[in-house]
Amino acid sequence: MIGVPEVVLTGFDYLGATKQEEMRRNLSLLYETVEGTCPGDRLFGLNPCFQDAPLNVAVNLFALEVIEKTEVYEDKAEILDIRYTQSQDGNLTPQIIVGAKQDTEGG
Repeated sequence: MIGVPEVVLTGFDYLGATKQEEMRRNLSLLYETVEGTCPGDRLFGLNPCFQDAPLNVAVNLFALEVIEKTEVYEDKAEILDIRYTQSQDGNLTPQIIVGAKQDTEGG
């Protein structure tokens, strides 16, 4: 079973936030929301279908869901890697490595 990535935000400054802080806040909200629970956009959030899959399938479904939803909802971010730590009870905690997309337009 894959758990929700742990994100700790305290004392967040909404008006003076850097682009990185804003991106992290946006992605944290996206990854912590279950798809179908946001009234304004039912596709926002992660589809929890990976939770009932076998472990080797679940990590791939989770990665695919994170990559696709990040491209849609935070187009300035790029998923660089997803790593997992496993607890003794078998649960996985993902660590999502994110970078800012480089401007590829030569202009």
